[in-house]
Amino acid sequence: MKIRQSFEQAICILLLIGASESPIKSHELSDKLDVSDSYLKKVTRQLVVAGLITSKASKLGGFVLKKRLEDISFFDIFEAIEGKEKFVETTHLVEKVFDPSLKVKETEAVIVDHLNKAEEQYKAKLREITLDHILSAAHSI
Repeated sequence: MKIRQSFEQAICILLLIGASESPIKSHELSDKLDVSDSYLKKVTRQLVVAGLITSKASKLGGFVLKKRLEDISFFDIFEAIEGKEKFVETTHLVEKVFDPSLKVKETEAVIVDHLNKAEEQYKAKLREITLDHILSAAHSI
């Protein structure tokens, strides 16, 4: 499994917005992060849809957080960017590996169960990490 760059970008976008005392514009974010404005807009759109940020349209407008930094976990960001689909969708290839007289369905279930448990552990860890943890760590280094 590989996490897309947009996950890291989303974390940085949220940290920048959270550190700003006023709404921050899209072009300011893209300049600061040195990423394309059009791609940044796709990432911010996902964050808006997930309810993590909102945009205020006006001359002084821009993006603002909808939640406090301590209420935004890496899991929230992960779901906003990566979606809510399960990591594993079986292709039933196991049926082609083992002799049909064996309990192939049960073997496949064991594999999927282990992968599902790994996914849950990963997501549980993401739930533990909030953006204020990251700011605290940055200030203590």
